[in-house]
Parts: sequence; C-alpha cells; structure tokens
Amino acid sequence: MKDNKIKNDWYKDFFNKYYLPLYLKKGIFSVALAEREVNFVIKILNLPKNSKILDLPCGQGRHSIILARKGYIVIGVDLSKTMLNLAKKLANKKNLNLWFIHNDMRKINFKNEFDAVINLFTSFGYFTQEKENIKVLKNINRSLKPGGKFVLDLLNKNWFFEKISASKTWWKSGPNYILENHCFNANKKIWLNHIIIISSAKKIKHIYTSVRLYDLSEIKKLLKETGFEILNVYGNYQNQLFTLNSPRMIILAQKVS
Repeated sequence: MKDNKIKNDWYKDFFNKYYLPLYLKKGIFSVALAEREVNFVIKILNLPKNSKILDLPCGQGRHSIILARKGYIVIGVDLSKTMLNLAKKLANKKNLNLWFIHNDMRKINFKNEFDAVINLFTSFGYFTQEKENIKVLKNINRSLKPGGKFVLDLLNKNWFFEKISASKTWWKSGPNYILENHCFNANKKIWLNHIIIISSAKKIKHIYTSVRLYDLSEIKKLLKETGFEILNVYGNYQNQLFTLNSPRMIILAQKVS
C-alpha cells in the first residue's frame, strides 16, 4: 500500500464516521473487557480514590465512565464530537459527575493538574510528523502534577511485524463485508491499514489509516526526552511483564521534570 493515499488528518473522518460502525460488533468494546482494563490500570497506578485522572483521548468514554464510577475524578478529552456525544449520553444516563472536553491532544494546556494521565488502546502515534507525537508527550507531562503517573498502551512493533504485517482480515459488520489490508512501512515505522467496505448494494468504500509503531527502546527514548522515567512495562492487561513477543506494550511511567 502506498502511504500517499493516507491523509495527514485521516483520524478526523475515521473516528467521527467509521470507527464505531466498523468495530462495535467485533466485541472489542464490551463493558466486561473495559472493566478488566480499568481494574488493571487502577492496580498499577495505585492511587487513592478522588485522585484526578485525564483520559486522553477518551473516545466514547468506556474507561472514563468506569473510573468515575469507582470514585476517581475524571476528565476525558477527544477530538471526535461523535465519540464525545456518546460518552456524555452514557455518563448522564448513569448519573456520573465527570467532564468531557472537545480538543486536540496537541493543543491541551493543562498544567500540574492531574495525578495520572491514561492513553489506552493504541491512541498514540496518529500524527505523520514525529514532532507532533512528541508534542503530545510534552503536553501530557505538563498536565501532570510533580511525580504524576502516565499509562501508555501501545501495540508492540516487534509483535505486529511478526504476526499482523502483510496480513488480510475479512469480517461481516451488519450488512457490510469488511476487508482490512495491513502492512508495515519499515522506513517510516508506520502501520498502514487499507480498509475496504463492501455494502450489500456492492458499493465499495476505501478508508486508509496510519499509526506510528514503536519498539521499547524507541518509546523509552521519547519518554526520557519529554520528562518521564519508565517504572514498569507490561505485555497485556493480565499483569504479565513485557517481552518481545507480547502483543501490547503497556508502559507505566512517572513525571520527573
């Protein structure tokens, strides 16, 4: 796949129009799964109730809402108005007191405000220029109180290259058939995904996404440059420590400057 087909701001249309309709029926957004993920995050953060947490980006609020229900003060930030509207509706339905803000990760301006920031489910690396991804890390660092903690959940580049790169996945979503073509641009270190939606009327829609992937040494370098130290690295949400074969790279870091 040629990466010149991918728009720099691909994520705007993707998360407003396609993300939930495409993946909702795959089971990756189940309440039980989100509950397990949040319980793991709470365990590794080890923060008292009423600690202030920034969920960045928060998507449809599936983690924010559970954190708020468990007694934490939560602010969720996302660029997708579609996702935020869903998050607000669900929070109101459950009578939870939390805040959702429409903003870009590169433009948040909190300062020394949060006990923790969470960035879950491969929500980092969306920007084609690395300096923009670094800006996100700098913003997160500035948002944290001194000694504040940061949970960064990424796909492990090494695992992706071995298991997913150059693969194709078919599935059915409602009346549509979906084909995902995955590939990895080793030069730019990005995961390219060409999604083809074939409707029941045989209309075809092409969607292109791009995410920068990291190995542990690469992300460790960026975190150090932006004022963090790594406390621990996990390979999944079952508390297993990270290895080169782990599908995920869940990093617990702390603000040092």
